[in-house]
Amino acid sequence: MKRYVMTATLILAAAAVAMGDRYAGATGSQVTVEGTSTLHEWTMQGSTIQGEITAPTPDNWNAPANAVVTIPVTSLKSEHRKMDKLMAEALKAARYPDIRFEMIEATPRSATASSFLLETKGRLTIAGVTRDLAMDVQGTRTPDGRYLLTGQAPIRMTAFGIKPPTAMLNTIKTGDDVKVTFRWVVAHAN
Repeated sequence: MKRYVMTATLILAAAAVAMGDRYAGATGSQVTVEGTSTLHEWTMQGSTIQGEITAPTPDNWNAPANAVVTIPVTSLKSEHRKMDKLMAEALKAARYPDIRFEMIEATPRSATASSFLLETKGRLTIAGVTRDLAMDVQGTRTPDGRYLLTGQAPIRMTAFGIKPPTAMLNTIKTGDDVKVTFRWVVAHAN
């Protein structure tokens, strides 16, 4: 009987190593969307990044990597309520309340004991439209054992079927291209 328990324990431990470590979103995260308009540049920010990531570790870079991340559309705020409302309408928040990224591949580019650079590929869904997205993600281990994941990606709104918002009888028009920057803090999930 002890032999079976020992064998089962070893199999479970090997499976855990093969899967990599699992982390979930923690406090301290931030996402920023920056764009332009015919009047001025604009910024929207939010601190809600939900999701989970299973990632390779320095002990096992061959472990599979995957992540599912969601950002509630209405959590993104600017300095102007009207802009928040226009953007929520443009992103079809009533029907598609979340922006979702599903990472399907991560290739390590460099790594030290406390930081790493991953080249990621995945699928980004905004306003119900899904497109492939490749981006670099920098990871840094914090003293408390969490990880800070950072990256940025250029997004063209019309590629996701989003009509860039307008205001004041179309005299103010939002540019089609935006830059999304994230700072996602993740902690080890039990």
